Amino acid sequence: MSTSPRFPGDASGDAFRRLVAVGDDLTQPRMVDFCFAFPERRQALAFAEDIDDQAFEVCISYYEERDMWQAIVKRYMVPSYQEITALESALGGQAQLVGGEPDGWGCMAVKDTED
Repeated sequence: MSTSPRFPGDASGDAFRRLVAVGDDLTQPRMVDFCFAFPERRQALAFAEDIDDQAFEVCISYYEERDMWQAIVKRYMVPSYQEITALESALGGQAQLVGGEPDGWGCMAVKDTED
């Protein structure tokens, strides 16, 4: 009998618990989006220019709900709590250097194909 993985009681842990609850196969890779908000377009562009890694794709758009600019950093990966929180922290530090702030992460659930 397998046991459900345990995650810390933070926003990332909550996201992982939701993925597990819908039957996500956390061993499967998928695109994970890390979101960052910026008051001005030039700040979002400066952040995007600082992301100098071929493993990442960066998209910038206007974030109407918050009347800000957003940058979404995409990475194809197997989601793990440790790696996602480390990436979110590192990228968040870069965003803060140019006046931005982290705005969460997300991914599509990947169901176990053996169900």
